[in-house]
Amino acid sequence: MEHGLRTKAGTEAAFTLLEMCIAIFIVVLIIMAAVPSVSGFLADQRARKLFTQFDDLARDAANHAVTERRPYVLDWDDSGVFMRPLAPVDKREAAGTGRVDFGDKLAPELLLPAALAKGPPRIWTFWPTGTCEPATVICHVPDSPWTAVYDPLTEQPHFSTP
Repeated sequence: MEHGLRTKAGTEAAFTLLEMCIAIFIVVLIIMAAVPSVSGFLADQRARKLFTQFDDLARDAANHAVTERRPYVLDWDDSGVFMRPLAPVDKREAAGTGRVDFGDKLAPELLLPAALAKGPPRIWTFWPTGTCEPATVICHVPDSPWTAVYDPLTEQPHFSTP
């Protein structure tokens, strides 16, 4: 009687090749679903980091304008944005007192909707009254683009990513 209940040793405790393949397939599907969301999250973090650096510079310009009671500007060049007084008193001030360098990436685009001339210089002014010119700043960095629309009365940005 006992030999009818006999089973092969270890067959009940092991996985079959088919079960292993199904498990691997499920794990691959989960990883493939997670990668786009993780890469999107990382791109959003890079965009927010660039924006935060830029916004910190804008806040510094606003603070300097109010505390020193003279206009400050953010001035664009090919590789970045720097802060300086509108009317510098010496070469050191003219060179800028703060900077966000975008390196090999493009400096953000500056749109001044209240400009009276077409194609105004890329200079954004902060006034001693605690206001600034209305501006839209668009960063076209390929892996982390962003847009910030600054309110002229509060100097607060409305940040967005595509």
